[in-house]
Amino acid sequence: MMRTMNPTPLLEFRHVSCKIPDAEPVVDLTFSLDHGSNAVFFGVEGSGLRSLSQLILGLETRYEGDILFQGDTIRGLDYLGRLSYLNRIGYIHGDYGLISNMTVEQNISLRLEYYSQLSPQEIREVTERLMAELGIISRRSARPVELRLSEILRTAYARAVAHNPDLLIMEHALIGHSPLNIRSFMDVLERRAAASDMSVIFITYEPQKFLDLADSFYMVYKGRMVFTGGREEFLNSDNRYVAQYRESSLDGPMKIE
Repeated sequence: MMRTMNPTPLLEFRHVSCKIPDAEPVVDLTFSLDHGSNAVFFGVEGSGLRSLSQLILGLETRYEGDILFQGDTIRGLDYLGRLSYLNRIGYIHGDYGLISNMTVEQNISLRLEYYSQLSPQEIREVTERLMAELGIISRRSARPVELRLSEILRTAYARAVAHNPDLLIMEHALIGHSPLNIRSFMDVLERRAAASDMSVIFITYEPQKFLDLADSFYMVYKGRMVFTGGREEFLNSDNRYVAQYRESSLDGPMKIE
């Protein structure tokens, strides 16, 4: 994958810790994501993955350390600064969060209508292109309750990328999907992951699904980073945490309750 030569990381965590009663703790997390690079964060339940997206999105602000986006801290952003920051991020969670009384087309275009300067015609063009690319144009008038699971995923993805974000976060977004039903969706995702000017973070329990998409793999356990490496390192590392995870074994350093 060809990457841009921007020397400033797109996203950077510097010794970030978050230890509060109502959130999964993270402890001294440090990593950086370059422009055009893709990363997988994985681990067992309760490992801190849930807090990771909340921290990146600025939904959790009670942390130590620093989080930077293109070299600028996200701490203390005012309303306009926060809005500008979030317009550079797309987010999909496994719950998808489609609005039940809106059609596929309306769900996709909603963010553009409220948070972009595109004209109504330009919004229609973006929405049409995404529906065609994702194979859901015939479902444009359907509401979420009428959609198959793979169609819900495609609609949520279109909504998340309609504003062409620099960073897309996919959090447990492929759980429960038939591989055949999302094969064409994965082709679309692969093209985005290969782009030199856009990045994807996958937060998942199934890192093997993203072997062909990601440049780096990070394993978190009890809030701490216990493994960092590329694809080959993930596949072949004798790191005890990764080996236990790869083998789905109850024997190893991780105590599974």
